[in-house]
Amino acid sequence: MKIGFVVSFFDFRNDVRRVMAEVAKQHEVIIFGRPENRNEILRHLPEGLEFRVINERKNSFWNNVWMKLFVLFKRIPKSRHNFFLMELFKASHATDPAVRKKNYKIIQWVRRLPKFISYDTYLKGLNYQKGTDLSEIDQFVCFTAIADDFLLARLLHEKYPVKVYVYSWDHACKHICFSERAHYICWNERIKEDIVHLQHVPPAHVKVVGASQFAYIHEYQQRQAQLPRTYPFRYIYFGCAIGIDDLVKEEVSVAISVAQVLAKTRPELTLVVRPYPVQGNWEVYQALRNLPNVIMDDGFRTVDLSVKDGHILEKFEKIAHAEAFFHLGTTMGLEACFTDTPSFILDYGYKNKDGLSLYSFIHQYQNDRHLIDLAPQNAVRSERHLTEILKELNNPTYRLLNKQVQAQYQIKSFQQFSEDLLAP
Repeated sequence: MKIGFVVSFFDFRNDVRRVMAEVAKQHEVIIFGRPENRNEILRHLPEGLEFRVINERKNSFWNNVWMKLFVLFKRIPKSRHNFFLMELFKASHATDPAVRKKNYKIIQWVRRLPKFISYDTYLKGLNYQKGTDLSEIDQFVCFTAIADDFLLARLLHEKYPVKVYVYSWDHACKHICFSERAHYICWNERIKEDIVHLQHVPPAHVKVVGASQFAYIHEYQQRQAQLPRTYPFRYIYFGCAIGIDDLVKEEVSVAISVAQVLAKTRPELTLVVRPYPVQGNWEVYQALRNLPNVIMDDGFRTVDLSVKDGHILEKFEKIAHAEAFFHLGTTMGLEACFTDTPSFILDYGYKNKDGLSLYSFIHQYQNDRHLIDLAPQNAVRSERHLTEILKELNNPTYRLLNKQVQAQYQIKSFQQFSEDLLAP
């Protein structure tokens, strides 16, 4: 078969490239991407795969009006908090202050206006060019967030077989790119419930297959006995999670707080801090580098957002040998649960709870539902609470979360995941 993969964030998603390379062993694989992403896709394109440029966007008076109407009146997921947090995050990235101010103003209007245009209605109203070469493709697999609405509108209208892989555990609660006409693949049953409940997708259109990025956990489990230990000393591992410039300083302040409490309570332990890979400026972590009991785990950065497979396996080795893993809301906090290391989310250090705040980041829908609600004892509420936890890290109650998470997910190899992804 010829399989068409419609991709976004191709440089950052190592697991997606691995899945495509695995599929290519049995099928012919065509990669579809937007013109502005051409260079990054070609730089990381697995050998033997074909790349085709998406050419569906049509600049017309109707499309311009329709897109603006959709921005203002689009139906959003029931998890409003997460949706607007994502919108604020995107708006904050505008470098021009005037543009950023305009973006914030639009968000204020969106909060007030009625929500009656569904994503399906929006797609049906778009006029596309039919400029993309779709010849001989037997099955399309898109990844959230959808790379190109115009292409998806064409695929659904012309009744191509389309699957959409919900790439992350937080996509159902923060994106709007869910069509009742497509079929969805997701991580586990609880995330299927999220897609159905938050996005109005029929249950029959959602299938549980697993998580592509967890295939690295499978590889780690197969090879952990051969992997050398990176740090010969005892340590706590802190995974940075924030790529929002306005909030990184607050995350660093919490990390400094952890280091200071650790120095007083467990001086024999070092704090190893892993910077957030997508954070463009690692100079923001300089205050942490200056602390005597902190080591920065920053040797994995490359020329772009890609991370070598060896560094990904090394990440799991570092988590597995840590006394505990701490974070403010990251998939690593979930991944840590597949080791014997207790995983804690830090729920303090914020000054307000509104808008683009540290509190809002910590209490995203997926963190509350899939971590905090499962194990409230692993949510650190204050420095005093942190002190108590550090004194009794071996308490079995802190590893109950690990058992609950492990029971909810299937860990598969890249080969098995790829086969299941394409299965009827």
